[in-house]
Amino acid sequence: MKLFIAEKPSAAKAIADVLGNSNRKDGYYDCGESIVSYAIGHLFEQQPPDAYLSNDIPKTKSGNKVWRLEDLPIVPEKWKYKTKPKTKKQLNTLGKLIKDADEVVNAGDLDREGQAIIDHILDHFKCSVPVKRLCVSAQDEVSIQRGLASLKDNKDYQGWRNAALARQRADWLVGMNLSRSF
Repeated sequence: MKLFIAEKPSAAKAIADVLGNSNRKDGYYDCGESIVSYAIGHLFEQQPPDAYLSNDIPKTKSGNKVWRLEDLPIVPEKWKYKTKPKTKKQLNTLGKLIKDADEVVNAGDLDREGQAIIDHILDHFKCSVPVKRLCVSAQDEVSIQRGLASLKDNKDYQGWRNAALARQRADWLVGMNLSRSF
């Protein structure tokens, strides 16, 4: 089974409409030979600084670790993420679908964030099947048909993913460390 993962429900519906014979299910479209599902934007969020600090740091009344200059800068060796509670059900659906897929198509938006969103899902579930990239900049029938006829290798777009991760991590490093230092 070929699994398409779009960045948002509207994009998944547009792809399913073009593939035809689609039946709406809970969190995806069954199109016979193919399944079309979706993220709901980012399904994960970066862990806060407390996740990287020692457990022996004193805590505030609210349970968060006290902000101290001696703990700065906070520079994670390995980045930690957590599932957003609002999107956990859809993430579980994607996990089941990825497990059953013979091939996955990254149908995220054709930009850095779209690439990173779908790749993060695939990494989370340790996807080991071939992954293609659907390259369309519009959701009309003709654009999608052209994209389906010329799927690319998802590996060719890892630079976009890396650029999105670099921006996210730089924002986190600057924002979290400067906020705590001030």
